Amino acid sequence: MSDTVSEQSAGMASQGARRQADSPGVRVPPPVIYAAALLIGYFLQSRLPLPFLPQPYGMALGGVTLALGVALALASIITMLRGKGTLNTNAASAELVTSGVYRVSRNPMYVSNALMYTGFASLLGATWALVFLPLLIIYTQVAVILPEERFLTRHFGDAYRAYAARVRRWL
Repeated sequence: MSDTVSEQSAGMASQGARRQADSPGVRVPPPVIYAAALLIGYFLQSRLPLPFLPQPYGMALGGVTLALGVALALASIITMLRGKGTLNTNAASAELVTSGVYRVSRNPMYVSNALMYTGFASLLGATWALVFLPLLIIYTQVAVILPEERFLTRHFGDAYRAYAARVRRWL
């Protein structure tokens, strides 16, 4: 009897390892990377200030981009959850979500990250943080989106390839 339990446990562990291996494998959620870069940029701005827009313009830019980013993030999250997708970048998605904001962008959550980051940086007058934005976008493209696309292609095959052919990656 203990052999059967051991075999079942080994089988379950093997299935868990396969499921873990069959995921995008993005271990650090992109919002964590964006938040860290924002904090570093804000710190650098306080120590080595770079010029920014006059405050009323920076606040307006920040308010608008932050609001757009939050609205897009909420729409993305709601659509993803309704479509039985996942918000976890290190987990397999049960369904390919192509409705709502995902009809316009394959990665609206990452677009919202960039918008919210720009909004916060502008509100804080943190020019250094804005200097990091292109690096964050490159990081997101290389370390997050490309592994996710490889997973989605493996997992959903032709359905994902057709979706990728008709919907742009960012905007």
